[in-house]
Amino acid sequence: MKTAPSQFLSSLFIGALALLVVIPCVSFSADSAQSKTTLRILISNDDGIDHPGLRELVKAMSKVGDVVVAAPPENRSGASHSSSIFQGPMALEERTIEGAVEAWAVDGTPSDCVAFGIQYLGFEQPFDLVVSGINGGSNVGLVAHYSGTVGAAMEGALRGIPSFAVSMQRGNSKNQYKLAAAFAADFARKMIEQGEDASVVYNINVPDWNPDNIKGVVIAPMDGLYLQTPSFEVSESDGKRQAKANIRFGSDYPAGSDTAAYYEGNIVVAPLLVNHTASAKIAELQSWALEPPKAKSKSALIPLK
Repeated sequence: MKTAPSQFLSSLFIGALALLVVIPCVSFSADSAQSKTTLRILISNDDGIDHPGLRELVKAMSKVGDVVVAAPPENRSGASHSSSIFQGPMALEERTIEGAVEAWAVDGTPSDCVAFGIQYLGFEQPFDLVVSGINGGSNVGLVAHYSGTVGAAMEGALRGIPSFAVSMQRGNSKNQYKLAAAFAADFARKMIEQGEDASVVYNINVPDWNPDNIKGVVIAPMDGLYLQTPSFEVSESDGKRQAKANIRFGSDYPAGSDTAAYYEGNIVVAPLLVNHTASAKIAELQSWALEPPKAKSKSALIPLK
């Protein structure tokens, strides 16, 4: 049976109206799915929020995902994985940084900044990755224990987010951090592809800003202490004493270590455990049969008269 023209036009109108309703819904759903797959990256450092290394890192990482910055307002080098949260509230100042969707100067240690970023800035939209740097100067070998850059990455991992730190030897080029930033962006993509967890923090050190001077990329264990304080000088002025550390840069480092590979001209990546437990020592210590001190008897504590 043929459909009457009026019935046909009515059906066509209803169908077109339905499409107008459905298409935006489909588009919205696609946009929502895309927004959910956009990576959220938290960036911090220990040189301060205005450091050019951080600014270059933000620009490079903005091509990987949405970048949020939480970093100290000024230099906090050598802060390691320390915290100042027991000293009172931390001042906050909102900043504008090229490539970042949000940026805050947080007046705490580098690890405090990461903690604030994860717990507050990432409360509604959790972060997928924490990147710390780019530090102006190397944090290779055992010196990483002192590093606020590495400490910030450790805080990210401690809070369950895959994290890595990037440091680079200072150079004279105005573009000196571009190489390290580009490597960091590539490394971030690899971490996401591999589905890395938060049990390991990767400490990356780049020896030079010029790609022509880079021999390769080496994965090596953390070892060697190139920065040492072999002695202190104590002086007195106006009745007050002060101690000054004598800093020495040494070249004594084990073959095969990240420090050795770094000084040979390689970008080095050292995987560091967040959990420092020396598992191999547990059974040995159990064999010591350690016991708590026995409480002294009451008669032993109170002399008899």
